[in-house]
Amino acid sequence: MKKYALLLALFSGVCFAKPQVYFGADALSNSSAYSLQSGFYFPVNQELDFGYELDFTQWNQDVHSFGINIKPAFRKQQFYLAPIVGMHYFNKNIDYSYSLGAEVGYDFERVTIRAGYKDVDEEFYDNDAFYVGVAVRFD
Repeated sequence: MKKYALLLALFSGVCFAKPQVYFGADALSNSSAYSLQSGFYFPVNQELDFGYELDFTQWNQDVHSFGINIKPAFRKQQFYLAPIVGMHYFNKNIDYSYSLGAEVGYDFERVTIRAGYKDVDEEFYDNDAFYVGVAVRFD
């Protein structure tokens, strides 16, 4: 019962918070690879935002994925650190797989500059990548 009360207290602010919508694009370290996102952040408190995003990633010439990521952002002024966990559907008979990653970023007024790393559980050429990107936020 205490666990449920703790979860309710932690995420109750998410239900009433005004979401921040964003659209982002990343260039991956793999040759010609990129990622596009559309997501929401819900402020929980001054130091934590709870977010999720839809993500399309072109990993290499043959493999791409589409999925959803959960992305809490731990903030310190304009800087943030965000662990990323997602479930993605892949083409090329790979089917579903989870993805893991981490991201650091800096927020300007409406634009975020970010860098990170992501990896997927499937074995294919270029199944992990460092990336740099930008996101535009709409309140």
